[in-house]
Amino acid sequence: MANHPHELTDTSLDSFLADARLPVLIDLWAPWCVPCRTMAPVIDKLARNTVGKLLVAKIDVEKYPAVMERYAVRGIPTLLLFRDNAEPVRQVGSQSLGQLNSWLGSHQIDVVSQPRVAQSETLEWGSFYGDDLLQAFIGQRIADHAKAGRLSIGLGSFWIEGKGTTSAAMVHQPDTNAFERITGLPIALARLIDRCGYLTADQVSALFAALQAGKDFRLVPLRFMQWWLGASATAWNQHLRDPRLVQLLNQWQALCTARLNGDEVGAEAWSDIGQQVSLLGQNLQQSGRQLEKNIAAMLEQLSPPPATTDDSKWSTIALNINWAEFQLLEIQSGWSDEDRATPDARLAWFMEQERLSPNGKLTQDEISRLREEWQSLNPEFIEKEHAFHQSIEQLARPRSAQWQQTLNRLLADAPDF
Repeated sequence: MANHPHELTDTSLDSFLADARLPVLIDLWAPWCVPCRTMAPVIDKLARNTVGKLLVAKIDVEKYPAVMERYAVRGIPTLLLFRDNAEPVRQVGSQSLGQLNSWLGSHQIDVVSQPRVAQSETLEWGSFYGDDLLQAFIGQRIADHAKAGRLSIGLGSFWIEGKGTTSAAMVHQPDTNAFERITGLPIALARLIDRCGYLTADQVSALFAALQAGKDFRLVPLRFMQWWLGASATAWNQHLRDPRLVQLLNQWQALCTARLNGDEVGAEAWSDIGQQVSLLGQNLQQSGRQLEKNIAAMLEQLSPPPATTDDSKWSTIALNINWAEFQLLEIQSGWSDEDRATPDARLAWFMEQERLSPNGKLTQDEISRLREEWQSLNPEFIEKEHAFHQSIEQLARPRSAQWQQTLNRLLADAPDF
């Protein structure tokens, strides 16, 4: 079976559909259509990833316009999905690989949603599609937003009324798939850029000095995670109380080093770490040790390292980084294990009060009364928590600077496309 799209004409289409023993996806495109050309490498990759599951074909509607009339197509690119002799379903507009996989999955076509990018695989494009003008345009756009104070840190990408996270501001929307399509940068990089907190004009300038056009940034997210989970970033041996987790972290580091050095790492090795850390994480759920739970969850997501296009996993990884950093700042502020467990204990106390209430649900007045009661019983913690939240931005600043310097260095050291 072909691992590239079939080239069809208006006359060969019917026989191709009649002979097909698999679902057929047809890309209607034209040479003058910029979104079509942008999506072409995605269609090529989809064909390679779906051998034996889907037949992928293309029709140049500039040469064969009758196809558009036949299927009442009003714009391109348009994808037509044929199966079971039924009328085709369609998808209009440029799509990322992840979006296509999700769409096909919704039509019961099982494809590998995020195939791992092999070291030897040829990239379809470099950063900013190798276009210095595009890089300069987006760099100037984000610099203007930084100067105007429109950039923020968030738990996820957002863009609301002209303000938002750095990656969203680069493309004026929070959709990370759009970020990937417009910039040619990996989705994983969007998550890390947002988490590193590039907010000022100087910070953005340093980022774009490293974020050059025509680079291969596929391994940068994994290199960054290896650094963040390494001893040079954090003295994990001092903070992780469970020796099993420390051992698994060291094992993951060894596999990661081998992977980044270009060595082949068997799926079984990654799976073994993933299974062990998953089981350990379940045990930690009962311990109240939030930092260990966050690191365990992160290692599970990174075993094996996800594709840089896997927004679901990289979003979860970024979220666990947030919570782990929060815990580290609490430790830095002198919080004891008991202090760090108190927020969970507070939540459990409120949930128990709700369970015991006559209606099984607390009114706003009851919540206010219970809040005052809890605060009166825990005045020292309330004072400590308030002081921590007042100083958290200042506490986080050195860590953010360290993150930015590291990510900038990794970006600058990335190979050319």
